[in-house]
Amino acid sequence: MKTNTELFDLIKSLSSSEKRYFKLNASVQKSITKYLKLFDLIDSQKIYNEKALKSFKGNEDLKKNFNFTKNYLAKLIFKSLLNYKNEKSTDAKLFNMLQRCRILFQKALFRQYFKTVKAGKLLAEKCERFGFLLEFVEMERQLVKKEELFSNDIQKLFEYELNVLKKIREINVYKKSIASLLRFYRNTGLIRSEDDEKELNEIFTEFGNINMNDRMTVTAAERVLYAQCLALELKGDLESSYSVCVKRFKLISLYRNIFNESLYDKYRDSLLSVINSAAFCSNFAVSEKHMKILKESSKKLEIDDIDINITGIHIKLLKILNGINISDKKKTMILAEKYLNIYKNKLTIDTYNLIVYRLSSSYFFEKNYQEALRILNVYSTVKYSGLSPFLEPYLKMLNILIHYELNNYKLLKYMLPSAKKYLKSRKAFHKTEISVLSFISKMISTKNRNDTDKLNSGLLYDLENFRNDKYEKNTEYYFNYCRWIKNHL
Repeated sequence: MKTNTELFDLIKSLSSSEKRYFKLNASVQKSITKYLKLFDLIDSQKIYNEKALKSFKGNEDLKKNFNFTKNYLAKLIFKSLLNYKNEKSTDAKLFNMLQRCRILFQKALFRQYFKTVKAGKLLAEKCERFGFLLEFVEMERQLVKKEELFSNDIQKLFEYELNVLKKIREINVYKKSIASLLRFYRNTGLIRSEDDEKELNEIFTEFGNINMNDRMTVTAAERVLYAQCLALELKGDLESSYSVCVKRFKLISLYRNIFNESLYDKYRDSLLSVINSAAFCSNFAVSEKHMKILKESSKKLEIDDIDINITGIHIKLLKILNGINISDKKKTMILAEKYLNIYKNKLTIDTYNLIVYRLSSSYFFEKNYQEALRILNVYSTVKYSGLSPFLEPYLKMLNILIHYELNNYKLLKYMLPSAKKYLKSRKAFHKTEISVLSFISKMISTKNRNDTDKLNSGLLYDLENFRNDKYEKNTEYYFNYCRWIKNHL
């Protein structure tokens, strides 16, 4: 039977300040001493060992009610985390103000009621918490001050509410379009055909000509910039995408109070976008400069460690793929595989698959074809790669190139027709793929040395020309075929 490690994972995810807060509050209550003891025992383990916990001397009561004690400890930790977060949370403050308004109303303490409603509105408006803002508007409308009964203020209140609803609708429209862009990203990746571009433009049209102005909320402006950044990357305009990423990061940095409590840390997310976008443009100096900011802003949470480690290793893999001779090449590739195993269930499937692909490609360009193949076979299973449709065609092509370099010609005679059929079914059989697969097909059949030289030169000529094609140039975002074929000349 599989051991449940949820409590262990929860305790290990706590920051040192969160642990200190929990212990400080728990130590005040004598009735939860045994739970505190279990907390310390679990926290001291590097690998979860339930048997060792149960057999710990002096813990007979713990052994009898072990599952109950575990569940109750988890509840205590979550309660502590909620209290810890609520002390600094704008959302918690607004929620508490709403509850206070309800209590004041029920007790007919109307002077304090109006005062709290007004303060709540101001805070919600300042931090662009429009859901809370509507609640306060509703409360304001339920009870009207005597001096406002015959004034125009009631009408103004309705107009104000409509304006808030308009802002919410505007943000929701942008969110819906972003969801479509992300779906396109996952299914297609960078555009490779006219049909791809047409589909992308249909999603992105409303964002292309939006002018930022004072009337637009900061939340809406951030969503627009994020959409522009995504769409430009999908078009293959990496330099422009990077510029927009920087604008988004500056906006979020300027209005941290609005974005502080997003489910995704918008500040960290925008900083990661700048780092990755600069790396995709081969501007590694800028990437590393912003990596320092990422490390300095770390809250020492596990998610921060994951972001720092995975982003750092991804940049180094991109350097290897760009032919930059870094000093710790071998160590980088070993570490990348280590992170794949450590963080397997903590990375998004797209990030996981992209690291697998970049790692295998790095071994490939280092001419360590056996390792490149092993990485693909071990980590890129159908179960995982099938969840990143945009990457599957490139994984197929890399697999063929590895077998070609390993001189597995008999196997390739079966693989090539299958690959062509698959790429056609995915509408991913573009000029680059056609030329490369045709080249390999001819190479495994010819025995004349002069013919191989001509074929190599011919493929390079085609690939160099494809760099001027707005669709085919996007192949290099995933794999540098020109660099590969030049190694054969």
